[in-house]
Amino acid sequence: MIKKKGLKWLLAGLWVALLVVALLLWQQSELALPEIPYWIESQLEAFGLWKAATIYILIFALRPFLLFPATLLTVSSGLLFGPWLGILFTIIGENASANVAFCVARWFGRDWVKKKAGISLQKWEKRIAENGLMTVLILRLIMLPFDAVNYGCGLTAVRQRDYAIGTFIGILPALIAFVLLGGIGSAGVQNRFWLLVASVVFLVLGILLARWLGRREKSASAEEQ
Repeated sequence: MIKKKGLKWLLAGLWVALLVVALLLWQQSELALPEIPYWIESQLEAFGLWKAATIYILIFALRPFLLFPATLLTVSSGLLFGPWLGILFTIIGENASANVAFCVARWFGRDWVKKKAGISLQKWEKRIAENGLMTVLILRLIMLPFDAVNYGCGLTAVRQRDYAIGTFIGILPALIAFVLLGGIGSAGVQNRFWLLVASVVFLVLGILLARWLGRREKSASAEEQ
């Protein structure tokens, strides 16, 4: 029977091989990153609404294994499904993606981090565990790189419940903004100018909310000391 450590190394090797193959295939396709949302739209639109939505959500959920940029899939959703259904399907797919990455990081690396953690890191982790929901919420609202937050949180002591709730709420402003941005290019969509305005409003709203929560947390920490 393969020991857990050996299994991790085997799967890690397969993961690296998958990344290399995906990178080679992308280079051969000669697709530029800005063209990818339109390519995804062209590939999925032939399946019909619900089949395309199911495939899209599945791709989003498995996306962390390829480190494919989440923003491109989010914009693709607006192009393919329009702004409103795009928001719904992206909420499902992006949350699935975030939690898959969190679980992968926790299974692969959490034990190693616990073994290597010094006293200062243990204290820092304790504070994060006690305030995990707010920490994840702020990290999402300030739009740090999606996968960095996913995998980084999985390596820490943040409870998955806090991570899932903080992610669900925290990604909404940017998610809505980028789906609306993609929806501007969707066929049959009217009032494109107002979609653009709404997209900018949600981006700004997320940043302002992150700043307000950050100041609130600093004030609460200062009062406790």
